[in-house]
Amino acid sequence: MTSPLLLATLRRMQGHTPTNEETPPQAEGSGTTLFSPSPRRRRLLSLLLLAGGGAALLSMAPHWPKERSVDFRLDEEHASVVGFDVTWTRVGAEADAVGGSSFRFDPGRAPKIVHTTVHLPDGSYALDIRVDRADRSDSIQRTLTLGDTEKITVPLR
Repeated sequence: MTSPLLLATLRRMQGHTPTNEETPPQAEGSGTTLFSPSPRRRRLLSLLLLAGGGAALLSMAPHWPKERSVDFRLDEEHASVVGFDVTWTRVGAEADAVGGSSFRFDPGRAPKIVHTTVHLPDGSYALDIRVDRADRSDSIQRTLTLGDTEKITVPLR
């Protein structure tokens, strides 16, 4: 059995010009394309591809971590605080902590406001806070929802 491409090549070598019925399919890379979109259609397809990529990025944006400033405000007895620990856990997710901080102070030297920065995506978080004082420890739970706000104040009372 002889391939149509071989037959067409032999006929061309003999000077025979093939008709439409005898024209063999073109091999890949031969320069003739089966589908060549017009410049207008190509531009439209490019715009659709860009729009789809943009929509995908916008849908993922709330899940990207953002840097947020957090102020922990100690109560009136802040001079008795020698330290506190904070654990951030995502509400509705597994109980694994997604962040945490520890702060230590010399007795009588704790500031009224402790500034820190967290890098977390939007959403609700449970804060487990343990405040250590010279004579006791207190546990505090807070729930925060991070959204558009970049500065958050958490009272420790």
